[in-house]
Amino acid sequence: MAGIGFELRKLFVGRGVIRKLRAYTYAGVICSGTMALTIALLLILQYISRMFGASLRQRELFHITMVYALFLSMMLSSFFQTYLSRYVADMIYQEKPEKIIPSLIGASIVLMIPGGVLYALLLQTSGDLSALQKLLNWMLFMELVPIWLQMTYITAAKDYRAIVAVFATGVALVFGLAFVLLWMGGDVTTSLQISLVVGYGMMLVGFMRVLLRYFPVGEGSAFAFVGWLSYVPDLLLTGFFGLAGAFAHVVIMWFSPMGEVVTGAFRQASQFDAAAFYAFLVTIPTNVNFVVSVEVNFYGKYRRYFSEITGGGTIRKIEIARESMCASLQQEVNKLVQIQLFALIAYMLFMRYFLSARGFGADMIHLFLVLSIGFSAFALGNSLMLLLLYFNDRKGALTVSGIFFAANLIGSLLSFRGPALFYGIGLPAGGLLMFLAARLRLNAYVRRIDFHVFCAQPIFNVDRVGWWLRLAQRLDQRALQRSAVQRKGIEQVAK
Repeated sequence: MAGIGFELRKLFVGRGVIRKLRAYTYAGVICSGTMALTIALLLILQYISRMFGASLRQRELFHITMVYALFLSMMLSSFFQTYLSRYVADMIYQEKPEKIIPSLIGASIVLMIPGGVLYALLLQTSGDLSALQKLLNWMLFMELVPIWLQMTYITAAKDYRAIVAVFATGVALVFGLAFVLLWMGGDVTTSLQISLVVGYGMMLVGFMRVLLRYFPVGEGSAFAFVGWLSYVPDLLLTGFFGLAGAFAHVVIMWFSPMGEVVTGAFRQASQFDAAAFYAFLVTIPTNVNFVVSVEVNFYGKYRRYFSEITGGGTIRKIEIARESMCASLQQEVNKLVQIQLFALIAYMLFMRYFLSARGFGADMIHLFLVLSIGFSAFALGNSLMLLLLYFNDRKGALTVSGIFFAANLIGSLLSFRGPALFYGIGLPAGGLLMFLAARLRLNAYVRRIDFHVFCAQPIFNVDRVGWWLRLAQRLDQRALQRSAVQRKGIEQVAK
């Protein structure tokens, strides 16, 4: 939702290293917190399990079940994240905050019911996990689905201190409970799973409490959000292609010569997975810089341009605002590329020695370097895709994300035909194509921005009432009628 950077920018006011560090910490948590936190938890809990004497088999089972819960819940929620971001932004613009929280609940239900059934069937294929361990991992999956969706809504709340406090409390609870259970002699895998379920459960509740401070509980149907499928159905695939493309190579490698069966339908490519986890962290600089720099500097010029148009500005004022917006866009994109290239080089140099000290061989370090380049290109391409959505170029955003997904998928599959040296090459190929396609599309769109604003719009405003919108209105009316009946019944009982 455009404008989040303005709120984060306020945290940078003033001098001092501590103030700047605090501001970037807030930005990092908001932009990449859930994913980075999960990766960090996975690595630290693996270390804790070794410290308490867990066998290699126990560590493998814990690792693979947590990765699957994380990965599959993230893929499932990606269908709705971009779509819901638009829906929430529209509800804020239309001054209908009562529709926001119900949409979060409804979207969670829509995803959790089929997702929970399918994930339960997947867990049943494993004969190495106890019934309790399967239940705990299933609960973790069910918690992660709404948490991923909450991240879309959290940006609208803008209470960054409360959000960071929820993260910190959840992490502390995971580690504290894990040490207590292991100190009491509990099974390593089960103890860590209990800790994760409790910790993420606390985050789920904590984030909901933050949201309820800013948005009312709401009224009407929880499924009214499906009505926006009549307007922006393409955003479902845009969000999915973007996120699925970022991890398609990981799934493919599970079925490559590097892959192996851990238990049942659970597979892994341990060396490739480890390299991918570390490489993903290189995306954080671009994600943070996008909201604290690009959004602030560019969005101000973007907003001024459209304010001149809607506010009755003269032709000259509109031209000046357009030129200023285009110049700011090019400047911020170039700066974004420069910062990511610097971060990539520094990260690769540092991590090369760090991973060598941790026992990574030459092949794993090579994979890490290749994937770091790929994730850097993806981070830049994804930022440009978001800028396309600023201009409501949904067709361009869908095309860009589709190119990325297809290129990574095809490139990763073709890499099997060559030596192991080419494994993972699909990600940098897809990322670079995504960045180039997005840059070309964005430049072309901005050059003709006056045409898109003044000429490409319909002459008459026609309210499209599609099937999905009619369904949403019907569901909303029924929910309001039930609420009215319930209130009337409560009033009669009170009398």
